[in-house]
Amino acid sequence: MATCADFSSIRQFADWRQTIDRLEGAYAESTLRAYRADFACFYDWCVATSREPLPASPETVAAFIDQDAVKSSPATLRRRLAGIRKVHRLLRLQSPVDDEDVAIAMRRALRTKPRRQKQALGLTRALRDQFIAACPDTRQGKRDRALIAVGYDTLCRRSELVSLRREDLSPLENGAMSILVRRAKNDPFGDGRFGFITPRTARLLIDWLDAAKIEQGFLFRRITEHWIGPNALHPYSVNRILKEAAKKAGLAPKLVADLSGHSMRVGAAQDLMADGLGILPIMQAGGWKSMNVIGRYVEHAEITKAGQLRNRF
Repeated sequence: MATCADFSSIRQFADWRQTIDRLEGAYAESTLRAYRADFACFYDWCVATSREPLPASPETVAAFIDQDAVKSSPATLRRRLAGIRKVHRLLRLQSPVDDEDVAIAMRRALRTKPRRQKQALGLTRALRDQFIAACPDTRQGKRDRALIAVGYDTLCRRSELVSLRREDLSPLENGAMSILVRRAKNDPFGDGRFGFITPRTARLLIDWLDAAKIEQGFLFRRITEHWIGPNALHPYSVNRILKEAAKKAGLAPKLVADLSGHSMRVGAAQDLMADGLGILPIMQAGGWKSMNVIGRYVEHAEITKAGQLRNRF
């Protein structure tokens, strides 16, 4: 077994974590966590197999991909390569990732795995209403009802949803509202977009904000028995809230397991497609940049709609 002292490059570049710290403020925190975790995985594997991690050779990276492919998904493998490439570039080293040997290893790995990613269960209109009805009439229940309704209306990602703020709400006609979604995963410079909140959702939201006495700051916060915190919920809390509401609504365990923080976004997009809205307006409503991603979300609604049309004849 090799040790760090066995490699001059390990001694020279042992501060690669501090090198990633240079990216603070320029990238999302989730991206920085991924860079650190993925390169650490590669680094530890190199040490364990007596290989040079920095600078790494294309042969080393290709061997790592061959082994990591046994347990990792295609998306994880691509993320690993992104981390290896970024650390090499930050250290002004030639990246081994773009070499043909690495491309061949990735192609070999992808051919052994299904390319299609598992999609979260869509929280469509009917499920949304079941979940909202299942939330108790407590402060936590009011928060959870509002969170589910706002998440569905605005098609927010979970990180966007927990970052929404009261001062960004604007009243519209007939009791509806708009809200500024300040920053998104694919909007690193904060151009923002506006989300629409229906009158029904606006009533649920105001009911929660009044009960929590929130006049400014984050809409959705942690609650204890006697206290409501000032900070936003963690994005992972959205998953937990959805799953708890699903259990209260009596959903089967398999369906509960298939829920995620993306479920409201997926379900709302599916409903908009079923209602006859085109791809481009749906992309605008949810802040999507790629037609491939939104196409995968709404394909079930498209297939169902096509089947209904065929049944007319």
